[in-house]
Amino acid sequence: MTKINKIFTGIILIAILLSGCESTPPLSPFNSGLPPAVPENLRLTTATDGVVILRWWENIDPEYSSYKIYKSINDSSRLTFYREVRTNFFRDEGLFYDSTYWYAVTAVGRNGMESKTSRVVSAKPGNNFDPVLPYYIVIKPVNFEGRLMVTFEWSKDDNPDLKGLEVYRSVIQGFSPLPADLVTVLDTITDTDSLALSPEVNYYYRFRITDKGGRFSEFSDERRVFLYPSIVKSFPVNDAALPLFDVFMFQALPHDLEYSIILYESPLVNEVWRSTRYRSSEAGDLSIPFMASYIGLNKKYYWRVAAYQPGESTPVIWSDLSSFQITRFN
Repeated sequence: MTKINKIFTGIILIAILLSGCESTPPLSPFNSGLPPAVPENLRLTTATDGVVILRWWENIDPEYSSYKIYKSINDSSRLTFYREVRTNFFRDEGLFYDSTYWYAVTAVGRNGMESKTSRVVSAKPGNNFDPVLPYYIVIKPVNFEGRLMVTFEWSKDDNPDLKGLEVYRSVIQGFSPLPADLVTVLDTITDTDSLALSPEVNYYYRFRITDKGGRFSEFSDERRVFLYPSIVKSFPVNDAALPLFDVFMFQALPHDLEYSIILYESPLVNEVWRSTRYRSSEAGDLSIPFMASYIGLNKKYYWRVAAYQPGESTPVIWSDLSSFQITRFN
């Protein structure tokens, strides 16, 4: 018998033997009919300043799907369902300093069955630490159509019991903040100060965080802003009807600024053209070429001047709007 015949005969015998065996149906994954293992080693890793952080050992049961958090306040015997998570940690914040919070965790299987509860842990997240000063606070002056304001943008950082950012202002450089210098308390990361401001004045600001328990961060360094006056436009005059022209004209300010003309189809929206920026630091007439690629006849357009601090992307001055329409092309 050749080698090939021997191999072929062996394959046939194996097939016959296998065909005589009773086949076993495949197991259905994650469906043993049992709940997953109970979460173990539930513990508190943080319990302070209105925050509780729970951790437990990750469930390696193949039937695990998620965890359910049970919680009660000032009562260890009546925990109720609070949240469902898929991680082996949970952060609970916005809590009262003087209340005791009780927690337990269960595991939920892919088959929908739930384990028994873990051990119960409790915490009282008192007001123990001063809040931290934001790692960045950005302030910018704005003159929008003659309305003066200072804009703020800041980061809340890890201040879970944050009440707000206190804003202190003075016209005196190097001031030490007093209660009378407090102008506002910010609770959103973007806001403005527009209280009794004047143009061509240097304002000095300092900031600190306050929390819900009356603790404070240190004060920030002093920040200075200068509020620019309004820009006076000279050509074309408001509501003009005139032949196509080649320049816009206005009065530049005696400050180092970059100027741009913005053209709109309506008073509110639809910007149709914006000039390149022209830099000037001297007061007097300034002309910016009008080079829009398309302009319609007998149609009203609206224009304003925007002024920027050199290299910045946001204007510090927005002039008021004026309108014009072109009656003919030259």
